[in-house]
Amino acid sequence: MEQDLMATHSVTLNSLLAEQQALNMRMLLAVQLRDEEAQETLRRELEEISLKIEQFLEGRL
Repeated sequence: MEQDLMATHSVTLNSLLAEQQALNMRMLLAVQLRDEEAQETLRRELEEISLKIEQFLEGRL
């Protein structure tokens, strides 16, 4: 049972990290295109996903 719970958490953490990586790639493209509006939107999204990752690691998510 504990292994199943840990596997679920691993998948969830992995999905959060994958989402963060995708946002980082989008941010890189926005910077290269000098799209300041997209950069600001992505910056907010990256802050949100970072908070979710932090909460997950602290056991609050």
